[in-house]
Amino acid sequence: MAIFLRFYKIEEFITFLGDQGRDALIIKRIVDFEHFPAIGAPSSVGQIFLGPFYYYLMAPFLPLFNYNPVGLAIGVACYSLFFMLIIFLLIKKELDFLSALILIFFMTFSFTLIDFSRYSWNPNLVPYFSFLTLFFFYKSLQTRKKFFSFLFGCFLAFSIQLHYLALALFLPIIIFYIIRLHQAKTSKYYLNVFISALTGFILISSPLIIFDLKHQFINSKNFFNIFTGDKLVGKTPFIERLLDTNAAFYQHILQLPINQLLGVVITLVYLAIWIWLTKIKRKNIPFLIIVNITNFFLYIFTFSLLNSFRYPHYYGVIYLSFFLTVAYLLTIIQPKKVQKLLVLTVILLFLGVNVPHYYFLVKEGSRQIARAKRFADSFNGKIDSSKFQIVALPSTETDGHVRYFLELNGHRPLPYESSQQPDELFVLCYASCSPDNDGQWQIAAFIDKKIIKEWQVENVTIYKVIHKKK
Repeated sequence: MAIFLRFYKIEEFITFLGDQGRDALIIKRIVDFEHFPAIGAPSSVGQIFLGPFYYYLMAPFLPLFNYNPVGLAIGVACYSLFFMLIIFLLIKKELDFLSALILIFFMTFSFTLIDFSRYSWNPNLVPYFSFLTLFFFYKSLQTRKKFFSFLFGCFLAFSIQLHYLALALFLPIIIFYIIRLHQAKTSKYYLNVFISALTGFILISSPLIIFDLKHQFINSKNFFNIFTGDKLVGKTPFIERLLDTNAAFYQHILQLPINQLLGVVITLVYLAIWIWLTKIKRKNIPFLIIVNITNFFLYIFTFSLLNSFRYPHYYGVIYLSFFLTVAYLLTIIQPKKVQKLLVLTVILLFLGVNVPHYYFLVKEGSRQIARAKRFADSFNGKIDSSKFQIVALPSTETDGHVRYFLELNGHRPLPYESSQQPDELFVLCYASCSPDNDGQWQIAAFIDKKIIKEWQVENVTIYKVIHKKK
């Protein structure tokens, strides 16, 4: 079922717009041995660049599918399925079979995780990498083996390169490391854990570190400026943001319109059960579960500090932590008859709220890859110079997906940020626009404009602009 829900009609529904086109171009140049980037995609605030790990992780899938960008989406689906299986096996060994089975059920049928697995974007793999980060951190403390410590450091670096919100993982990690260090009779073992983890982290982060060293620490400075400025921290009352953050998480998990009050009730019930188990029933909760519970609550608190929308991918760090802790709760309920009834009820309810959102089962897809290719093909015979630029209007529109197929067709436009004066300018108007006098900087910088051609592709008008002297 997990395979079916992630691959069914994937090419028809794949998201392939500007960001995906930009990533596909970068990966294409890696595959062609043309350019090996040391940085990844820019974040949504402050021009902070992620690491390049995602590009190299996805690179094998582009040539496997003959440069069709659907290969990148299939790569995300394959990695998701692979890590689901790995996590199932790890939890089965570490806890028990039933916990692992319920966890993989949640992962299989969660609409949010299914949606993440059906197109290529760096945050889409965060749930798996962040969960494995915590798992290997737990194993490194439990076994004090350098191998697990090294894997923990690597996966922490992987997670942060996929999305900077994975930095929140440092909070539970630091807290539990200090506790264990304080409890230890000797710090030798935990010092080795720290050194091994740091080695793995630096190794995986090295391209980004080298980039920063070569460019006067531009990434570090931008990161520092965001936290010292007023863009990142919210100005609304903290309690309001906390309630919104909490409710939004359950909205994404349950695919239901959860308001603030209901979100609080769910969290209080969840918290009360754990307190009841530990304080009243004196139940010994496995350390792995404690780490994931702590990660869940700390992340909700930390994310509430930020001035940001509450998009589904922003919660990637805690989806599997929540699923695992709920799965474990269901396995320790007694008597067995009550447990079976409750597990069945949870399964039916979870399916009931998620399955209706499986749009790809009943709707027709937008076929964005085919659409981008038609746009690029329409340029054939209309490009007369190797020095040309394309730009999309209004400014909220993007053109990375068109650039990708133009390059596959042998037409390589100037880089979007290039200040070089092109011989030809192609303007994609997604709405009514004035390509000869718009204030967009590439249009404004184009000297002595003259429109000589226009054509339409799917309700988008494309204008060819040259210099009048020609």
